[in-house]
Amino acid sequence: MNPFVFEVPTRIEFGEGLAGSASEVCKRLGAARILIVTDEVLIKNGVVEPVLRSFQEDQSLSTTIFTDVPPDSDIKSANKAAALAVKEKCDAVLAVGGGSVLDTAKVVNISLTFGGDVIDYQGMNNLSKRLLPFIAIPTTAGTGSEVSAVAMVKDSGEGKKLLFASRYLAPDASILDPTLLVTLPPRLTAATGLDAVTHCIEAYSVEFTRSPLTDMLCLEGLRLLFEFLPKATKHGDDLEARSNTLIAATMAGMAFTNSGVGVVHALSHATGGQFGTHHGTTNSVFLPWGMQFNLDVVAPRYAAIARYLKLTDDKSDEVASKKLIVGIQQLAQEVGLPSRLRDLGVPALEEAQLENLAYLATTDPAIMFNPKETTVQDIIGIYERAY
Repeated sequence: MNPFVFEVPTRIEFGEGLAGSASEVCKRLGAARILIVTDEVLIKNGVVEPVLRSFQEDQSLSTTIFTDVPPDSDIKSANKAAALAVKEKCDAVLAVGGGSVLDTAKVVNISLTFGGDVIDYQGMNNLSKRLLPFIAIPTTAGTGSEVSAVAMVKDSGEGKKLLFASRYLAPDASILDPTLLVTLPPRLTAATGLDAVTHCIEAYSVEFTRSPLTDMLCLEGLRLLFEFLPKATKHGDDLEARSNTLIAATMAGMAFTNSGVGVVHALSHATGGQFGTHHGTTNSVFLPWGMQFNLDVVAPRYAAIARYLKLTDDKSDEVASKKLIVGIQQLAQEVGLPSRLRDLGVPALEEAQLENLAYLATTDPAIMFNPKETTVQDIIGIYERAY
């Protein structure tokens, strides 16, 4: 067995209606002036109301609300939020939203703690100390950002996504409240759910950083997603389904934070940076093709997943691993997600454009954890098959 390190610094609190305890969590962490990062849609739909009410009922804390977060988080938005936080002398950040909101809030907290432009801290392990208190309240079940130690934020000017990674980025506390997800539209439910599926598949497939702990998080996370994601997509008010997909996504977040992801995420980051495609939907399109590319080196791992999910009892790893790929394609189809990049509005690319996208993917930090070496031509081949 490989030596491993497993770390989950985030306190996780789960329960229906628990978003109403946000002010109590902030006080427990010693916060007094909190920047709340969310988006306009969530404010309009009343999703953030329980959180805001908790602060209205406790006047000992002051809050500043920032809602200008685009669907695909951007450096400009993060810097704008950080400037507001500094102006209001905030001493903590609370995020209520999906992956874009949570990732924005993470890098805002970097700037609030250290000062300067958030872009100055991009990369891995560039933070020297613990950040100010950060609380995450996810309103989607997919990104795992509520427990992860990474953030992906787009640099629109460069057309690429920037990685921020440090053990200090993980939230201090995460509140999982399934009632906040009941109005999440079916398409976003499905897309974020397949993002979590991708996290589990890729984290289970890595070679040197996985562990028995990440393995079990991935396997059980996948079991919950295969069982409950179709129900959550078709019946948004099913709190059992919402609860189980939310927990599964958090499990997947813990797994990939400790083991990494791979070629599917590298391709999705590159494609999303260039064409603005939704991350979870893009992962869903690339996942079967990325798995097919890795199949010759990880068939036994895929086969183990397929048997755990009871997709097959075939003793042949080759047969069982292919059953898993088919099962994932069927799950994506069942929840109504597209299967091709062209369906996401991605245009046909010229050779130079393909090479540029492949370069972005092969230089993406996620690629270092892929179980199989990749070349520019490999990436182009996966992209063309997925198109």
